[in-house]
Amino acid sequence: MPKDSAADDLAKECVRGRSELRRAAQVLHDDVGSLLAVAGLRLQLLRMDFPETATRAAEISQALDGVMEHVRVLGRRLEPSPVRRTGLKNALLDLAESRMGLGGPAAEVSVVLRYAATATLPPEVADAMYHAIANSLAAAGKDVRRIAISVSGSRDMAVRVSLDGRCPGSALSAAALLARHSGLTFEVVTEKSTIVSIRYAIRRPSGG
Repeated sequence: MPKDSAADDLAKECVRGRSELRRAAQVLHDDVGSLLAVAGLRLQLLRMDFPETATRAAEISQALDGVMEHVRVLGRRLEPSPVRRTGLKNALLDLAESRMGLGGPAAEVSVVLRYAATATLPPEVADAMYHAIANSLAAAGKDVRRIAISVSGSRDMAVRVSLDGRCPGSALSAAALLARHSGLTFEVVTEKSTIVSIRYAIRRPSGG
């Protein structure tokens, strides 16, 4: 697919938008959340130093708690994936659990996750890896009944998603574009079954 294609441009914008959402969520958590916490602490000190303000300070404190809760909810909505909140392994465990049984009682989907990786990825890469795996599962055709996800690597990370059926090529092509614009290697082999290989390699300095 040409690099200047509409699909390629759209993938770039999706990755860029995801990054902006992540930064916005981080600002809410790190900056706004911290400022609100400090304000709450100072309000408590004010009540201790000036007991006569207790009633009014309690009203302000209640309003402040409401604002903090809204900030937490907004931060969760802005976060592109659960990786920041629970870590990649737990996010994938939840993803595997949510995917099981989607075929209905007569055709349940079995999903097995084997997570043996010890590599620590930068937050944006871990987020991209989660989305690449999630997009691979979302691309599964109706005939897929068994999915196996294997995650390994101590420095770099390698993921293998095995599906016991064919997947629509268009869905996997979109997943591949998004992954590659996020710095991942995304390869697909499809015969009777579908094998998706996703890799992230830390760039090592050239020379000695």
